[in-house]
Amino acid sequence: MKVLYFDAYSGVAGDMILASLFDLGVDFKQWQQKLSGLSVGGYKVNIKNTKRHSIKARQVIIKVTEKQPKRHLADVQKIITSSDLSDYVKENALNIFEILAHAEAEVHGCGVEEVHFHEVGAVDAIVDIVGTCIALEMLKVKRIYSSPVGVGKGLSKSAHGPMALPPPATLKILESCPLKFHDIEGELATPTGSAIIKALAVFDTLPEALSLSGTGYGAGSKKIAQIPNVLRSLLLQSVGKGEIDRALLIETNIDDMNPEMYPYVIEKLLGAGAMDAFLIPVIMKKGRPGLVLSVLCDPEEKETIVDIIYSETSTLGIRISSVERLKLARKAIVVKTPFGDIKGKEAVWKGKIRRTPEFESCKEISEKAGVPLGEIYQAFFSSLSSDN
Repeated sequence: MKVLYFDAYSGVAGDMILASLFDLGVDFKQWQQKLSGLSVGGYKVNIKNTKRHSIKARQVIIKVTEKQPKRHLADVQKIITSSDLSDYVKENALNIFEILAHAEAEVHGCGVEEVHFHEVGAVDAIVDIVGTCIALEMLKVKRIYSSPVGVGKGLSKSAHGPMALPPPATLKILESCPLKFHDIEGELATPTGSAIIKALAVFDTLPEALSLSGTGYGAGSKKIAQIPNVLRSLLLQSVGKGEIDRALLIETNIDDMNPEMYPYVIEKLLGAGAMDAFLIPVIMKKGRPGLVLSVLCDPEEKETIVDIIYSETSTLGIRISSVERLKLARKAIVVKTPFGDIKGKEAVWKGKIRRTPEFESCKEISEKAGVPLGEIYQAFFSSLSSDN
């Protein structure tokens, strides 16, 4: 599994992210061909080699060659949805623009539909955002992590007049995200770059079993005396036969709830995107029998899962911890038996192959054939033995 880590110590901008991905090896011509699927014209993209504090880096330069119209969120959404880009690119690009639009709307006190983007809706931001999603797809990245985002201070010019730094939209986007405050005058983190990181990355500890495949440096347009103005992207690969990622384990102890409600709660948690949800019987304080409700979920689903637990159970507190998961690589198999084809899974660990039948497939065949479920399982393993 490929993992990407954004080292945003010096800040982040959309062009810096994109440039770092080109520095990691994304083919520029193939990327351009994919980007041409957008119904946007009047611009040229160039890449050049540069240096920031003696560090060799790539820089993306977008030159607008034709006057661009003012665009609202709906205009940008139409451009993306009507393209022939992949679902992966469309979904992520739309999510990033929605984060930007909501931040701008909240900062300026207007509806999302009223926001007409300045930097955001301009063609360079569309190229930065959609281009980044295309590059990530080309690199086949499965998981993205980020360091705390570096931000500066002072004032900058904007379409609304002098603006305090970090920009209000950037701060709105990066709420709940870890920041690195630099004593540097200037804008280090832009709304576009911040939205890309907020939408695609998690701020968490990297899994341990990773090897470094490459490092890419994306240069910003400014030269800053105190720090090299680059975003560093690390391309990592999980080591071993399994895939490693991180998840949240959310738990709570309950001893005063109607047990008839537990199946509904579990079903609702799984329906909301939990990877797993289960109950463990325990003896609690004062000798009362109780249950531990455990939910495994993606960090992005934290708010949804917590809301369900507090809304649907009697608990007054929960525990949240970050855990590392090692998932064996597996594939679907079909085993022919006298009762019919049974679906199953095959996994490998240290050269040993493990094959298991799918319960639902066995159940279906058991009911159709009128044969006990146990015999269907035996037929699955017997057929495996005869094939070997």
